[in-house]
Amino acid sequence: MLIATTPQGRKQWIVERLGKGADSPSSLMAVLAAPEDRTALLRIIGPCKWELHWIGTCEEAIEVFHRTSPAIVICDSRLADGDWRQLWDILARGPKPPMFIVTSRLADDALWAEVLNVGGYDLLLKPFRAEEVIRVVHAAATQWQPDCNAVSAAGSVR
Repeated sequence: MLIATTPQGRKQWIVERLGKGADSPSSLMAVLAAPEDRTALLRIIGPCKWELHWIGTCEEAIEVFHRTSPAIVICDSRLADGDWRQLWDILARGPKPPMFIVTSRLADDALWAEVLNVGGYDLLLKPFRAEEVIRVVHAAATQWQPDCNAVSAAGSVR
């Protein structure tokens, strides 16, 4: 039996538990401009029982978010029509802010600190590494709260 402290165990937990029941996240929205990033992310976290929403712009992400309320949002740091901060500022004002994960090819301590300081959950470096994506998504999913604001990676309540 795999436990959720190993990469394989976390992956198994994601596949088996997410999307099952009211106490479990049921959807993830990936706001990624590059199709190859979407393909890489799907290869890492799929298949799973939850809904996956693949979005390429801030405008579309806002519309889909209001319609579907995903528990976890993975967002490129820069998009054609805006950036992660503009999108987070809108999503964070809702009644159920998502666990918000930013992705960047140029991830550094300053960006990571900014994400956490404004209430985001974490930062993922691109190109995606399977073990890191699974660790971050697993941690976000286990901390997601269906009836209240989410808890950031730094431990503060949003």
